[in-house]
Amino acid sequence: MKENKYNSMAKFLIIVLNVLIAFGVLTFISLIISTLTLGDIGAANRKYIVNCILFFIGTSSLVFILYCLRKILKSVINAGPFNMSIVKNLKDIALSCFIITICYLINFFYNNQFKSFKLIEIDPRGIHTDTEFLIFFFAGCFVLILAQIYKQAVEVKEENDFTV
Repeated sequence: MKENKYNSMAKFLIIVLNVLIAFGVLTFISLIISTLTLGDIGAANRKYIVNCILFFIGTSSLVFILYCLRKILKSVINAGPFNMSIVKNLKDIALSCFIITICYLINFFYNNQFKSFKLIEIDPRGIHTDTEFLIFFFAGCFVLILAQIYKQAVEVKEENDFTV
């Protein structure tokens, strides 16, 4: 990609993503260590272990989303904005969003949170909702749509490159 005003923004975003990835990995590792140092893994702690596993899966999916975003930015800098690797990364991001959605739903039913489910609640402390899983579900759908649009854009660009 030619050197332009967008490269500096992309490089800044890569630095931000690197920091977020490092923070996510450190948080993930500290949780693993605190979970493994837990002494007795009896019946009372079984629920804790399942919750930790769900958290591990969700956290690793979030870190993977950040990694894919970093790969997309690097690809834009190195190869330009229209290449199929970006489509693959967008599909990976969508898959990670759906994995996080599944983790939320498993947690929701496994921990009997449906008993106190509130679609939306407004009180003096603010606005609260129990529909976080929908955010990741719709984000995954949105990213899949973007991947399809992007795939068609790459195909059109490649066709135009061959005709010129």
